[in-house]
Amino acid sequence: MKPLFSTFVLSLLVLVLGVYGCGNPSTQPPPTLTPQTPVSEVKTDPLSATVTEMVARVNAGDFAGASELFTEDALIYLVGMPPTGMEIYWGKDQFHQFLEECCTGQNFVWEVVPERVEDNAVFVEANTWMDFTRELGVAPNSFHEVFVVQDGKISLYYSSMTEQALANFKPILFEAIPELAGAVLPPADSNEAPVNEITVTITNNTCAYDGPMNFQAGELIVKVDVQDQRFDSYAVTFFTLDEGKDMIDLMASTYNSGPPSWSDTVFLKELKPGESQTYEGFYVTDGLLYMVCWASPPDMPIGNAGPFVVKQ
Repeated sequence: MKPLFSTFVLSLLVLVLGVYGCGNPSTQPPPTLTPQTPVSEVKTDPLSATVTEMVARVNAGDFAGASELFTEDALIYLVGMPPTGMEIYWGKDQFHQFLEECCTGQNFVWEVVPERVEDNAVFVEANTWMDFTRELGVAPNSFHEVFVVQDGKISLYYSSMTEQALANFKPILFEAIPELAGAVLPPADSNEAPVNEITVTITNNTCAYDGPMNFQAGELIVKVDVQDQRFDSYAVTFFTLDEGKDMIDLMASTYNSGPPSWSDTVFLKELKPGESQTYEGFYVTDGLLYMVCWASPPDMPIGNAGPFVVKQ
C-alpha cells in the first residue's frame, strides 16, 4: 500500500523547494523584508501565544527552536501547493527538516493573525514572503491555517493556500517551471485494464491506494477501510471538475467551504475509526475523477488521488 503521491511528483516538489526555491539562496542582494505584524499585537490567549511564538522563532531563523514547539507525533498538512496539492509531514523532526530545506537563505517572513480559537484549535490568516516568490512577483502568498495546541505544544498544523493566491501563483510557477504542469495532467494512456472495484485505506493519518488509475465506466464498487484512530470521523469523496480545473485547484478550495461551483461531488461517504464498508450503486461515466479523503475535527482534507481516467 502506498501514500497517494508518486515518486515523480515528489521529485518535482523538491525541484520547487530546492533548486528553484527554498533551498537555493538568492544570488541577488536580499530584498527589503516586508514588515510582519508584531507578535505583541496578535497574542490574545495562551494557545495563540504558542503559535505566534513558534512563528517568531521561524522568522528569526531558529528552526530548531520552532520545531521544539511541536509534539513528537505532530501532523503537518500543506494543502493547495503545486505540484501535488497536498504534502504531509509527521513529527517535529520532519517539520524541522522541512524548514531547513524550504527557508534557509530565502529571507523568509511568516505573518500570522489569529482569527478565532475553538476548543484547542487556533484559526489564523497567514502571509509568507520569500526570495523565490518575490522574484516571481507573487509575494506575499496567503494561507488559511489551523493549529491544534495541547499542553503548550502544537500537535497538528494545517495550511491551505487561498484560492486567490493559487490563481496568482500557479500560472507564473508553471511558466517558470514547465515540467510542473505535467504533474497535474491525466496519466498517459496505457494498456492497463480498467477496473470496476477499488479499495481505499485510511491509515497513518492519510489515505492510500495502490490500484489502477483507469476505471471502467458503469458501476464502481468502492471499499473503504479505516484503520486510522487519530480523528473522530473520516470521509471519502470523489469529484468531477470543469475543464481547466485540476487537483491543485480542488485542494485550495477545501478550506471551510462547500464544493466550488466548478466541481460536482459524485460520491461522499463518512466513516468512524476502525470502520470498513463496501459501497455499491456508484456509477461513473467517461472522463476524469478526483478523490479527496477527510478527517474531523478540525474538518480538513488528509489525502488525495487522481485524476483517475474513466473509460468504456
